[in-house]
Amino acid sequence: MPRLFATWRGWVIAAVIALQVWLPLRYYLGTRDPHDERFAWRMFSPMRMARCRTTFADRGAPIALGGEFHEAWLELAQRGRFAVVEAMGAELCHRRSNAAITIAMDCTYLDQPAASFASGADGRMHASTPPADICGAD
Repeated sequence: MPRLFATWRGWVIAAVIALQVWLPLRYYLGTRDPHDERFAWRMFSPMRMARCRTTFADRGAPIALGGEFHEAWLELAQRGRFAVVEAMGAELCHRRSNAAITIAMDCTYLDQPAASFASGADGRMHASTPPADICGAD
């Protein structure tokens, strides 16, 4: 091992290997979104088969998303990707003046019990909380 770090090439090799290990591990260790499965070696996990029913509402009235967003965004929302759902909510706030957008998401899984998530006043998705208006989030 000491010979590896004796040259600059050894340091580059060690840095590349460390990066290759760290990038996928950060999704296990530092993510708040259990549905985020962007690495190919995770695509075979049961989480890939999670299905979520995401409901966007403006002051309690459901919003039809078909005319608002591209089909690819709607598919990612059905997979429960928090970042996508939060971005969709922020975009709806931007498009609709004086809106009070709330988001509720009910997910089913192959290998674990169903779970519910909702928008918080901070504009982010949270587990098992009542939906809050995201348009006032900073």
